[in-house]
Amino acid sequence: GREGEREGLVFPQVRRMAAVATAWSPLRSSSKEVYCGDLEGAPARLGRAQSAYGALQGGILERRRSWGDAKASPRSKEDTSKPASTEKCRTAPNASFENGINARPPVPSVDERPFDSSAISLSLPPPPDQNKRAGRNSGKHVRMPAAPYDSTARRSSCPVLAIPPTIFHSSRNFAPTDEEDRISEDDEEYDNNRGVVTPADDELLQKAKAAEQQPVVWPERNDEEFERGRALLKTLLCDALSFDADDMAHLVLQIFEECGIPENVGITTSKLQRFIIGVRDRMLDNPYHNWTHIFDVTQTTYCLACKCGLMDRLSSMQRFALITSALCHDLEHPGVNNLFLIRSRSSLVALYNDTSILEKHHSFRAFELMLNSNIDLLSGFSPEEYADFRAMVMSIILATDMARHGEYMAKLNAYTDPAIAEEDRRIGGQRVDLAFGMEIMIKCADTSNVLKPFNVAKKWAVRVTDEFFLQGDLERANGMEVTPTCDRQVQERVALQKGFYDFVIGPYYSKVAALLPELASLLDQIKVNREMWNSYDDKMLMDELGSSYLARLPGIGTDGPLKLSVATWNVAAVNNNPFEYWITHQSGEYAKLMNDVQRFVDNPGGRDFVVSEVLTDEMFAELKHDMSKHGFPGLDELERRWVEDYRDRCAISGFLKDKAIGSKRLVSMPDRITNTINSDGRIIYRPSVISGFEGEMGHIPVWWQKWREYTFRTDVHTLDRLSPGAYKVQAVCKMIEPIRHAKYPAITMEEEAISIPLQVLALAIFDCVLVRMLQIIAPRTWQPLKHSLCDAFNKNKSQQVINILAKSYDDADIIFIQEAAASFVDHAKQGLGSKYMVLRPYVLDGYRNQNFMILARKDKFIEGSRADLTEQVGRLAGGRWTAPGDLCAIAIKGVDGSRYLLASFHGDTNGLATIPVLKALNEAFTKSYPDHIVIFGLDANTHKQNSVNCQGIADFQQKFSEMGFASCWGPSPGVHTWTTRNARTYLQPQLQKAVGISDAARKGEVNLKDWIIFYGNQMQAVDSARDNTGNREFAESMVFPTLKFPSDHAIVSCMLERNENHHHSLRTALG
Repeated sequence: GREGEREGLVFPQVRRMAAVATAWSPLRSSSKEVYCGDLEGAPARLGRAQSAYGALQGGILERRRSWGDAKASPRSKEDTSKPASTEKCRTAPNASFENGINARPPVPSVDERPFDSSAISLSLPPPPDQNKRAGRNSGKHVRMPAAPYDSTARRSSCPVLAIPPTIFHSSRNFAPTDEEDRISEDDEEYDNNRGVVTPADDELLQKAKAAEQQPVVWPERNDEEFERGRALLKTLLCDALSFDADDMAHLVLQIFEECGIPENVGITTSKLQRFIIGVRDRMLDNPYHNWTHIFDVTQTTYCLACKCGLMDRLSSMQRFALITSALCHDLEHPGVNNLFLIRSRSSLVALYNDTSILEKHHSFRAFELMLNSNIDLLSGFSPEEYADFRAMVMSIILATDMARHGEYMAKLNAYTDPAIAEEDRRIGGQRVDLAFGMEIMIKCADTSNVLKPFNVAKKWAVRVTDEFFLQGDLERANGMEVTPTCDRQVQERVALQKGFYDFVIGPYYSKVAALLPELASLLDQIKVNREMWNSYDDKMLMDELGSSYLARLPGIGTDGPLKLSVATWNVAAVNNNPFEYWITHQSGEYAKLMNDVQRFVDNPGGRDFVVSEVLTDEMFAELKHDMSKHGFPGLDELERRWVEDYRDRCAISGFLKDKAIGSKRLVSMPDRITNTINSDGRIIYRPSVISGFEGEMGHIPVWWQKWREYTFRTDVHTLDRLSPGAYKVQAVCKMIEPIRHAKYPAITMEEEAISIPLQVLALAIFDCVLVRMLQIIAPRTWQPLKHSLCDAFNKNKSQQVINILAKSYDDADIIFIQEAAASFVDHAKQGLGSKYMVLRPYVLDGYRNQNFMILARKDKFIEGSRADLTEQVGRLAGGRWTAPGDLCAIAIKGVDGSRYLLASFHGDTNGLATIPVLKALNEAFTKSYPDHIVIFGLDANTHKQNSVNCQGIADFQQKFSEMGFASCWGPSPGVHTWTTRNARTYLQPQLQKAVGISDAARKGEVNLKDWIIFYGNQMQAVDSARDNTGNREFAESMVFPTLKFPSDHAIVSCMLERNENHHHSLRTALG
């Protein structure tokens, strides 16, 4: 209470905090766990005191953030000497505010509003009494384990979807200065370890905290435009097309705030900002279904719901569901309709079972975004709240499927039957529920262009018919039946609008007005607009709008050869192992470490040690026990091999350097699977020297428990490769697959039978040996060096890539990107979005998390003219050569009137997929897009020598030349024009591939892999260049990546000039 008063908290607020905290405070009594709410006596009072103190600290911290006070501790100096018992109380459970587990918005003043008890408790599974509500005020407190994965990618804490991994615990002495508190899931372990603080755990928690405190990339507000928009939010006069993307983001946030979402639902403004930006950045550059349409529907939904009084009847959660549904109703829309997806055999059809394909996809993407670890929008919801909210959002979004229009017309006819009493016809009455009312609102908003003034409605009419006609062009190019409304050769824009008004809009809004008399005035604007269309034809419409909508910029046209500056870059750095390849590092400690490792492995001498010194018999027994719990076969045989073979081997000379282990893939195979896992958007790392794991590994017994927790008790949520569209939840160890003798003959049939537990044992030995070896070689320096590599190649990589492109390639017209994380789309839009459209397939790869995209300069290409050809080209190549994320193929129109087919691709390791994909692109051009200019940026994975199993440079050149293609490297590129130079170190599972540091530049992999390809009769390349520094310079002798250039591929660039003969043909065609 005294501390609360010092911080400005009045006593009733302190009392309410304490009352809430006593609801379900766990204590250990004898050998069982009980709840303080059910106890009397001293133990219960102690538990209440502990929880009250934790709640008070949480309240003070929330209060301090509202002040912007950066002080670490709310305690005064005279409070520093407390009795031991008091200090012990401070190890009590506090709700985690800083990490957003149940973060609540900062409050302007705690004294200005009633205390929100939901702000201080965790929404985790309920206590044993299932009759009690499992809400935010009654959940069992559980210490959220410190996870052995990159803390910048913390998993959503939504209790339904976020299955907390039982990873190693972090035991700390929770002083009042702590802004983060966690409670052990295992009370006995917590009691035994209380007060023990390790520097590594402290460091992990601080990194997690820093990740949560990363600033929101929120645009600066234009106050004049914002005030103009805010005044129109509740009207149908708001013209979304008159605002820019940033203005619309601010206005969407204003809608959430006017609906009372932050204070009543308990979602912080910063989370809403991240969510809004996430939606904006995930919208594709379609003519109609784009970010502007999203804002238009969101604003109109809000306007109509207020106008008819529905908003006043909705609860805060229902309001949140309605506005969120409007914001996400067309999330990642591909610019084509459901019928096109079915006819083109899109992968989405199989995923969503042929019905409401896009609407289900929008819903899926919406919740994927809301549960993203960087947004975590729903972390404060109880299981019941989450289920209700999810059901509402899905129902509202599915209502936008026009295939269900007849269903809603039937319901409206039934609800507006004159035989029903008027009071029962009202939404919220006995016959019409609020859910139906919300669905009607979004259906109205989704077709609301007809409700706006005609000067606005006609602009939307051009946009929607442009998108229709682009779909028709795709259908015609692919030999599909052209959808009648999408056929530009027979349809007229004005006629389409008239038909839409007469057969869809008129009947629908007549019934809506009968159900909601407050909206009857909408019929007047509809009637005015319909009359206006009678005075228009297509020529008049396009004379007014076409030239401005598809504007040509001065100085660019058909009067002279068009030049395009083009670059391509595979931004993928080294694999998941930060030590796998030699890099150019600014610190001499790196070279010393890697040299020492090489010398140790080459000649361990007396420093070699026996395997059982690091993986003891007791540790093997724990390993066997863990595997038996997962039902692994052959454990007795595994133990025999341990005793008779592995335990007494020399760790370096007898294990690491054993070529048989390498040829059998006993370490490299399980390492590839378990090293780095993308679990439902959360990146986790095996506690290993050769992963991105950044926890403490200086003490093997402590590290070993982390390793066991990760391998056997961490559940991961991953795509099921055997069932497209399905997910699996399984322990990490269950992801390891058998090694088959048929594929790897070195492994015997007996070893194949126990290959899964044998891999686990080999991986455990390998990781133990590496930890011990580095403890011997560089106990103080190896982990900081690893952290620097992880920072460069994992955490900060996307931003580094953006910085290089913005600084050195801001004049490029087209930039092809290969092997980028899905999140790179967001970084690119935020960092380069003012100059470039980010063109990417509407289906991204989240399993391997390597994606391909194209940056197209906005002053050279027309926004809204794109068409995604990725699946078409992929099918032409044959399914075996491409997977989701491997290819990006986009058709787009240039401001000069030319049409372009742009593609970005990365071949398989040996380059065997490159020619099939190039042939598919050539076939698509020949059969479907012969009037397009083709430009292809790719990592072809070509090598110096050609063989049956490897694509050679010369053979690749010959084959693409036969198809009429040319490249930026001219008619005869030499092996000296290399774009990759890397070599494997001794810190990786396949030592037979290791190269010493003195030979890294000479004996490493040096190949020409990166190309810009085009048709020789269309374009010619000049000024081709390579860059491995990020400064448009190339260091011939340098191994890369480096800390400043985070990729093992050089950037390749050139200037493409239009072939004069082709350009003359274009001028003739365009008249």
